[in-house]
Amino acid sequence: MDFWLVILVSLVGLCFLIFNTLTFFINRNNIPDISKLFVWYLVVLSLVEISCNLIGVIKPNANFFVSHFYFGFQFIFLSLLYYKLLQHRFIKILILIIGIIQMLYITSIYMGDIKLFWNFNTYEIVSTSTILMVYALYFIFSNFEIEHHYFNFSIGLILYLCCSITIFLSDNLDLVLLEKPFIDIWIFNSLFYILFQYFIFREFRFFKRNPILHK
Repeated sequence: MDFWLVILVSLVGLCFLIFNTLTFFINRNNIPDISKLFVWYLVVLSLVEISCNLIGVIKPNANFFVSHFYFGFQFIFLSLLYYKLLQHRFIKILILIIGIIQMLYITSIYMGDIKLFWNFNTYEIVSTSTILMVYALYFIFSNFEIEHHYFNFSIGLILYLCCSITIFLSDNLDLVLLEKPFIDIWIFNSLFYILFQYFIFREFRFFKRNPILHK
């Protein structure tokens, strides 16, 4: 029963993601300030998360490879989003260079040893997450004096990625914190993911209240 409680928390995050995806997708033409990149980021990650959960139910512990698609697509879409949002030409060029080098290096890792593809890749997760956190922090501080679209999203992203980085750097992914009730380290990732989705929903509400802002 305790185990299924943990699964339930994870499913709440997935349902929240799907809800946010449908909300942004349905309103993408009604609110012009909503970036199409952001909408497709949500759509693609929803499909990846659904696939991950289905594979996990059909064959437990056989869905680790899906993390490559999750973090890979997240890195690509959000790098392009911050490229679009940030105005400094040097920073925009730097984002492109970092993105190309990072994806080429990660691809070379799997080409060198295809067996690595079927497990978590700590470098991939920590490096892409850290880079996106830097983009989000720079975006917030460079626009700190004005209200801006994607502030709520950036704050939620930073909080969620901090949690993910901490978990994967702990190098103990099977850590059970409590036996009764059963709580393992992944419960924090699920809870912070729900918090992340809440900030995304706040972003949508901010879009509706403030339709004309700097993009």
